[in-house]
Amino acid sequence: MASKTNRGFALNLIPKDKDNANINLRERLSLVDKPVPPLAKGEVLIEVLKAPINPSDLVYLMGKYGLPPVDGAYAGFEACGTVIDANAGWYGNYLKGKRVAFFALPGKDGVWAKYAITKPSFCILLRSDISDAQAATLVVNPLTSICLVERAIELNAKAIVINAAASQVGKGVIRYTKLTGIKTIATVRSSANVEALQQLGADHVLVTTDENFNDHLKRLTQELKATVLLDAVADEDTPNCLAAMPNRSTAIVYGRLTDTHDPIGGQFRVADVIFRDIKIEGFWLATYFKKAGPLAIWRLTRKVQQLFADGIFKTDIQGEYGWSDFLEGLEHYATNKSDGKVLLDPKAP
Repeated sequence: MASKTNRGFALNLIPKDKDNANINLRERLSLVDKPVPPLAKGEVLIEVLKAPINPSDLVYLMGKYGLPPVDGAYAGFEACGTVIDANAGWYGNYLKGKRVAFFALPGKDGVWAKYAITKPSFCILLRSDISDAQAATLVVNPLTSICLVERAIELNAKAIVINAAASQVGKGVIRYTKLTGIKTIATVRSSANVEALQQLGADHVLVTTDENFNDHLKRLTQELKATVLLDAVADEDTPNCLAAMPNRSTAIVYGRLTDTHDPIGGQFRVADVIFRDIKIEGFWLATYFKKAGPLAIWRLTRKVQQLFADGIFKTDIQGEYGWSDFLEGLEHYATNKSDGKVLLDPKAP
């Protein structure tokens, strides 16, 4: 295939002598044109249709993700697109011309671009009844929601606490727990999100800024035997929630939302770990994919697509943006995540 010119939002590494927490998001990205490199063995080329912004993207832009940022590389972890070329054996050739959800190669160019390169094993062949916008959000958040709930089931949880519950992962957890019988105690920062989560099926919704929040949380966790915390916030929220929960509870920390606006990071109470048998573990979807076999991943991706097709899962979309206004969408998402996903549409001006 003849060489193509790619366009995308490339990362500007922030000098170490600058206060990283106070760098405007606009300063972290530049719109850059560069040639699409030749495909290495085991790679496919994808024309991007839609690509969302996730909290993990924000943490990556700040240099606090599990992968070090690469100066000049396009950002963005997941997208939906059409495979247009392959150098990856029979399966890569099979994918040519087909629409896939996919995620980026670690340490390489990301997907906030017109074209992206990845491995066939990082692609999910899509059903025709899932829209491009929904398909673009099919990997990171929905798969994380399912994995978190199934881990809670492994831990014999009768009920769970989910913080940042108005996030897309939080909403996915609430939807999926309705199929499992696990009760949910959802916590949010704004009372504006309470009714929506109740209508979604959350058994209880608590506002963290309410005067009696800690008392209400302790009463509910003890009554419902909520022994698993699904934690996207970190910082002080982890020990505060665990303090209200029964002994031998487990926090599954899967996000660092605090780090998208504050450089503190995770905390826990040593006394709880020693004397109350409290446990803290992490979840990262990339690690799950490394450990799980192809059959387990196929079953998981098949399940999540069925949940989308049945209307049980649905990602809230705040808006779709083109090259000219995507950075405005990025800034909006950084401070208004519960409004829904911001998508890059590479075909828009």
